[in-house]
Amino acid sequence: MFLTIPRAIGFGIAFAIYKNGKTKLYDKNMAVLQDHELGYLYLAAVVMGLLVTWVNDYPMLYKNMVMRMNSGNLRANMMFYKEAGAGADAPYVVLETEGPVGAYNRANRSLTHFTETSAPVFVCMILAGYIFPFPTLVLVLVYALGRILHQAGYAASGYGGHAPGFAIALISTMTLEMLCFLTAAKSLGIGLGPLKLEL
Repeated sequence: MFLTIPRAIGFGIAFAIYKNGKTKLYDKNMAVLQDHELGYLYLAAVVMGLLVTWVNDYPMLYKNMVMRMNSGNLRANMMFYKEAGAGADAPYVVLETEGPVGAYNRANRSLTHFTETSAPVFVCMILAGYIFPFPTLVLVLVYALGRILHQAGYAASGYGGHAPGFAIALISTMTLEMLCFLTAAKSLGIGLGPLKLEL
C-alpha cells in the first residue's frame, strides 16, 4: 500500500547521495538542525509523503472491484455516475476514452494526478534542498521530466502509456522524501542499523 519498493529504491539513492556526495557539507548542514530540533520538521515532510501515498492508494482497493486490470482506458475514470432518472437498471456514465476528447480527458487526469501527488515534492524540495542543494535540483528536474512523460504518454497512448513517466516521477519523489528521512534520522539520533549516520 505504501509503495515500499519505490521507497526502498528512493532510500538507496538518497543514502548513496549522502555517502558518495559532499558528505562533510551535508553533515555540516544537518548539524545546524540538531541544535533547534528541526529534524522533527524533516520527519513531518516524510509523514506528509506517506499521507499523500495513502490517500491516493486507498481507492485502489475498490477500483479493482469495479474495473479489471485489462479494462484499458476505462481505468482513467475517477468516478462513475448513474444516468439521471432512468431507473435502477440505468447504465453508468463514464469519461470518453476515444479520439481527441479521450486524449483531452487523459491529459486532464494526469494533471489531477499531479495535484494529488505533488505536495510532498514541494515540501521535500525545500527541506532536502537546504541540506542537499544540488542533488535536490537534479531530483526536481528528473521529477519534472517524469511528470511531462506521464501526461504526454497518457494522452497519446491511453492507459499504460503513462507508466514510464509515473515510475520516473515516483522514484524522484521517494528519493527527495528519503533525503528528508535521512536528515531527520541523523538530526534526532535515530539508528538505522548497519548504516552509520552519527553527527
